[in-house]
Amino acid sequence: MQALEGLPGIYIIADDVLITGEGETVESATKDHDEKLRHFLNRCQKQNIKLNADKFKLRKEEVPYIGHLLTSEGLKIDPEKVRAVTEMPRPTDVKAVQRLVGMVNYLSKFYAHLSDDCEILRQLTHKDSVWDWAPMHEKAFVRLKTNIAKTPVLRYYSPKEELTLQCDTSEAGLGAALTQNGQPVAFTSRALSSTERGYAPIEKECLAIVFGMEKFHQYTYGRQVTVQSDHKPLENILKKPLLSGPKRLQRMLLRLQKYSVQVTYVPGRDMLLADTLSRAYLPESATGTVEAEIETVNLNKEDESSTFCNTD
Repeated sequence: MQALEGLPGIYIIADDVLITGEGETVESATKDHDEKLRHFLNRCQKQNIKLNADKFKLRKEEVPYIGHLLTSEGLKIDPEKVRAVTEMPRPTDVKAVQRLVGMVNYLSKFYAHLSDDCEILRQLTHKDSVWDWAPMHEKAFVRLKTNIAKTPVLRYYSPKEELTLQCDTSEAGLGAALTQNGQPVAFTSRALSSTERGYAPIEKECLAIVFGMEKFHQYTYGRQVTVQSDHKPLENILKKPLLSGPKRLQRMLLRLQKYSVQVTYVPGRDMLLADTLSRAYLPESATGTVEAEIETVNLNKEDESSTFCNTD
């Protein structure tokens, strides 16, 4: 943002602003931070920049920022972006294990030992095996989730590289994986509400895209995103006039208007990440808070002199 150029210790990504403080002690770092904050607020006042008070966080020792967790101890992976994996419910049948194994096979290209971690679970898929989820399977499952949710399997987001969102839906859940060069950046999933379960297939698939784009708004807003879906009709639906679709679909497409989205068809057999997440989803369903939160910062296109941003 040109209006904030030249301010030291200020980092801006899309509509997020990070203000840092440095020093040999906590006291000196806090003093440095406060001085930079004063400069920032003075500049905002002069440039008529409006800030969102609800998203303002002051003097935090730990801050989530574009997929990272910035702490006094260094850079860590934000737990929220891997919660869909770390809290994934355990498989309850052979098909669920097969989906998990397929996901692991895909991710093994980034961490070869994942395949070894999965061997005990893979044995449950053999034709002559009897389904018996024992403590050793639970231990292997927990270890597998832990390894999937950390580097080198998970990569840090790069604003310079192409961004892909893989989305899918099952009868009862939504799943999405954000990737760059095929490697996951973040995972998410949720249950469908009782109303959403009655949606038409194309509406569920479109809802999965809306969910993924809004959940990863910090990454997806203000840049081109390639969306992978195994529902081919969506390729054309998003190219047609907004009013040409059913009312419910119109509302979903309207929520996507703020994004630059290109939907491409990918066969379901190649949608290993999103497919697994949509079937082993987190129990929570939609609450409406995601849409409300991402709408708290909007660009006023009619008044170019007024820009909205938020601070962390």
